[in-house]
Amino acid sequence: MGIFDRIILSIYTLLLAFLSLGVIIISLRLVSLEQLWTSISLIYGQWEAGMVAAVFLLVSIRLLLAGLRSRGRGNTIIHHNEMGDIHIALKAVENLVEKAARQVRGVRGVKVVANHSAGGLKLRIKAVISPEGNIPSVTAEIQQRVSDYIKRTVGVDLADMHIFVENISNDFKSKHRVE
Repeated sequence: MGIFDRIILSIYTLLLAFLSLGVIIISLRLVSLEQLWTSISLIYGQWEAGMVAAVFLLVSIRLLLAGLRSRGRGNTIIHHNEMGDIHIALKAVENLVEKAARQVRGVRGVKVVANHSAGGLKLRIKAVISPEGNIPSVTAEIQQRVSDYIKRTVGVDLADMHIFVENISNDFKSKHRVE
């Protein structure tokens, strides 16, 4: 849930607290029923009151959808079996992909972002390659190794994988002379 939704939720919660306080006051008979009906009759036919109610309805729908959206969907990969559900965090998948990609000869550094949706698992890999390596063959090996590793360990086929060669490493290991 984003900061905008949190602000709306705070205002919405405050207004619902006042509404609840009003219901408590009415249920304890602290306000007469005649005063309440007089107040409600003043709202009848007022388009402004209808607009306020429409805004409350839209805020309710937005908060409901924001709450449903953030319930683990997209943050985990879910496997269903006879004994229950297994949730695998995308951070764990990112670490697995990083491990597999670093094992490729010629790769100096890797950053991974994983997304999971109805279409499947999508990976964005930023790699730093050594200058000795052939970029097309190194990236093809990264794709093959990561795809096989994720299929074996997580049990999910990749829907998409983008590799971005972020840099060519300039880290040359200088050989020290022994005299």
